[in-house]
Amino acid sequence: MLDFPFASGSSASVSAALWMTVASIAASLLLLLYTLELRLRRRLRERRRASVIAHWRAVIADAITGTAVPEKQKLRRGERQEFLRLWVYTCSMVQGAAAERLIALARSLGLPELVRRQTSNAHVGVRLMAIQARGFLRDPADFAELAAATDDPNALVSVVAAEALVAVDPDRAAARLIPKIATRRDWPRTHVFKLLQRAGTAVGEPLYRHIRSASDEDAAYLLQFAEIAEFDVRDALAVELLRSRHSPEVLAAALKAATGHAPVPRIDELLEHPAWYVRMQAAKLLGRIGRTEDTGRLEKLLGDKEWWVRYRAARALVRLPGVTVADLEQIRLRLQDHFARDSLDQAIAEAGTR
Repeated sequence: MLDFPFASGSSASVSAALWMTVASIAASLLLLLYTLELRLRRRLRERRRASVIAHWRAVIADAITGTAVPEKQKLRRGERQEFLRLWVYTCSMVQGAAAERLIALARSLGLPELVRRQTSNAHVGVRLMAIQARGFLRDPADFAELAAATDDPNALVSVVAAEALVAVDPDRAAARLIPKIATRRDWPRTHVFKLLQRAGTAVGEPLYRHIRSASDEDAAYLLQFAEIAEFDVRDALAVELLRSRHSPEVLAAALKAATGHAPVPRIDELLEHPAWYVRMQAAKLLGRIGRTEDTGRLEKLLGDKEWWVRYRAARALVRLPGVTVADLEQIRLRLQDHFARDSLDQAIAEAGTR
């Protein structure tokens, strides 16, 4: 019996220590049992999850390949999120008929109704998954709600909604998103490039129209995405802006956007612009144009006070068609500035022409 210490006249401190020991052992045993229960539950959950994933992975694979999906498939409540993750992940990798079959599978399981409810979920991860799914479902009825989601204060939610909008209707999405891109500077540029690439040829006309009427700040920002547009759109934009604008940022961005296939206005003026980054972009453009008659312009830029201008001019000069190693040596001999010679030597070494 545990009462013998009291009967033997043991001190109160010894009794207290004994009871504390008993309590500690009991607590340790309870903790051990609780830990074992948690591990067992976790293992059971993992097994159930693996079973669910295996089942729906097979169903999705059958849908992709066109194999008949067994009738009366039912998506249980506890399986919805696992299926949604699998479905969205698979949709991101397939196109064409396979994508259409995945959409048909999702509709047969009631997925559109589920993701519409989840779009307003308080959990950001759930919202993002739902928005992505609505994009892959490509239902025109979702356009207005997805467009409203592009105004969400959460940058990730809004840009994912923009990508979903492009998936639903590229033409309408491009016209709506391009003005917004200038104001949503919090959107990661990689995401903006991706959604514009997905919009494809629908980007050119609204991009051209909006940049023409945009402020200098917005025009310079949007011009970095002009490489997505067709060559004729890029050159038309560059020519118009180089003629009408005076902001150094816009001029540099327009020179960078130009492909070199169209004549460039004010080129001699731009090669002497006070802003070094304008002169640098003008030198790079001469390299893209690739005319032997621009040799003199580029040789003059080798004496520029800014290293980047000298370096870009030298690279462009070395790559001009018709300029031989002997021509480059003659240019080098004419250079009096050792910085200019160093820039040319570096460009020649990088190009491997000597």
